[in-house]
Formats: sequence, structure tokens, C-alpha cells
Amino acid sequence: MNVLFVAGIFPPDYGGPASYVPEMASALCEAGHKVLGVVTLSDSTDHDDGRYPFAVYRIRRQQPRWLRWLETVSLIRRLAARADVVYLNGLVLEGVLATKIFGARPVVVKVVGDLVWERAQSQKATRLGINEFQIAKLSPKWALLRRLQRWYTAKADHVIVPSQYLSEIVAGWGVARNRLKVVYNAVPVPQAAGADDAPIADIVTVARLVPWKGVAELIAIAADHGWSLRVVGDGPLRQKLERLAQSRGANVSFVGHVEKSRVPTEIRRGRLFVLNSTYEGLPHVVLEAKACGVAVVATAAGGTPETIVNGVDGWLVPVGDSDALAAAIGRVLLDERMRDASVRAAYKNLAEKFSFSSMVRNTETVLMESCK
Repeated sequence: MNVLFVAGIFPPDYGGPASYVPEMASALCEAGHKVLGVVTLSDSTDHDDGRYPFAVYRIRRQQPRWLRWLETVSLIRRLAARADVVYLNGLVLEGVLATKIFGARPVVVKVVGDLVWERAQSQKATRLGINEFQIAKLSPKWALLRRLQRWYTAKADHVIVPSQYLSEIVAGWGVARNRLKVVYNAVPVPQAAGADDAPIADIVTVARLVPWKGVAELIAIAADHGWSLRVVGDGPLRQKLERLAQSRGANVSFVGHVEKSRVPTEIRRGRLFVLNSTYEGLPHVVLEAKACGVAVVATAAGGTPETIVNGVDGWLVPVGDSDALAAAIGRVLLDERMRDASVRAAYKNLAEKFSFSSMVRNTETVLMESCK
């Protein structure tokens, strides 16, 4: 099978697709398939990509949008001519135009969230949750973007989503259910903890600093109860959150962005990992925390309940219920035996449901089905 990958971000960028695409492409090469390359945007085209077992085609991100679109569509169309299937992990509109409008190649799209809703949230154009956003009457700009996203997603031969929750969202976009495939994300078990991994805070959270991650509310909870909090990640709300922590007299450390290899160390710096999101497609960071041997408390947002068996390998609380979240945090912090039991159950759950080999095998199956 000849596969062409397309991604909006790629190392040295950071984020989910920037980690997933090189790992998945390399795994398919190891399985005997030919990866024709990865087409991606890049701040610089001057990178040494020789360490990858496939070609990397970088398109300069900072150029006039119309020129970038033309270059992207043209390149994907040219490379796709030799592909049995094109796997879009970003640049989906450009990829669909190149393969379905100006070409005729099988396409698989991976959807990890509603990008239009996320953009509207970031620009403070909506306060609606993701579910309400799907059916709400929007302004012309956002209604057009929502229709466009639904149109190009529905053009795919198959759509991979990382949770049952997201499969319901995407089904509402007009994608037939028999073309929707749930493939759970995976997480490798990190190396054994070192001396630098010892807990130094009561709570740690790892998140983009955007509204739906609920970090402001977590800071308030930490301040009210005298718990120390370590915040790993960066984003547009960082300065606002730092001012909030200072005004509340909260014991909060803002670590900022760290390299992927450092995330396990940072997670282990807390006695308890907490994710206070109001939305998650499928939170990879919850899987990482479980793999690190750190007990987890999270809100039951989106696909998060698919990663935790409540009271067994972690604890779930209702979205937006700060009292319930504070009570759960306090209870788990006080009971070391309960934390240890959840960690043992978490390792078992990861091995059974979220192994890297399962993710690769299931993705390979979807790609090969699309070639037929």
C-alpha cells in the first residue's frame, strides 16, 4: 500500500498531529507499506528530515494565503497520483480539493475535534459548548465555515475519530456511519521515573491555555483549598491566568511549553493529575498521566469517560461542577492507597485498550479498506 500523509503541523512544531503523523508514518513503513511522504506547512523549509524513513515536503507557512493554497493543492495532487490512499491529518480542505475535485484518489480524514468551534471559542465569537454549536443559528461567517467543514469532511472515503463521542459529532456533519471508524489514541509507557520526577506539587495539569481547558477554575479551587498547582502548557490565556493566580494568592507554578519528551517528568511532579475541561475529543494527556503512574481526576467532558472507569482507574466529575471537582481532589489527595490502586488498574486498562500496536493495526485496516 502506497500512502501519502498530509498534516498542518510537523516537527519541530508541537501538538497532537505533529507527534502522531511521524509515529504513524514510521510504523506503516515498518509494517512493509510505502509512505510516499508527508506534505506539511512549516515556518522554515530548512530542516534536516533525513532521520525519517519517508520524504517530508515542507510548504512555507508565512506566504500569501492564496499562493500557499495553490502550492499545497498542486503538490498534494501531484504526489497523490502515485498513492493508493491519502491520509489527511490537517489541511483537509486543500487535500480534498486535490484528491476529490481535481483528482480521484481514496482519502481518509482524521478528525480530532471541531476546528470551527475551537476557532470561534478562541476568537470569543461564541460561548456555546461544542454540542450546542452544532445546531445553533450562527452569524453568516461562522455558518459558512461550519458548512464548508461539513462538506469537505463528507467527501472522505473514511473518517477516523479517536472516540465514540466524536463519532456522534461527525455523524451530524453528514458522514455516513459506515464510513466512520473509531480508532483510539495510544500512549507509550514512559521510562521509569528518575530523581527529577519526584512530586513537588499537590496537583499538576497539562493543557493548552484556552477557555475550554478550565484552568482558571482549577486555579480558584487550588487557592480556596491551599493546594499547590503546577500548570504545564502555553496559550493565549497565560497572562490572564498568571494575573488571576497572583490576585488569589494561589501557589501556582506556570511551566509553559515543554518538549514532548519532558511531559512524563512534568506529570510526575504532581501527586495528582487533574483535567478540568469542558470539552475533549479524546484526551491523550489523560492516557499519558495514567502511563506515568499518576492518579487522575477529570471532568466527564466529551470523550474523557472513554479513557476512565470511574472509581477504578481514575475519577470523573460533572463538567462545570467546581464543588464536586474540589471534593474529588481532596478525597484522592488524602488517600494514598486509593491512588495506588487506581494506578495499578490504569496500567491494565492502557495495555488492553490503548496500546500503540492496536492503534497502528486499526489505522492500517481503515487505510487498506479505503484502497478497495
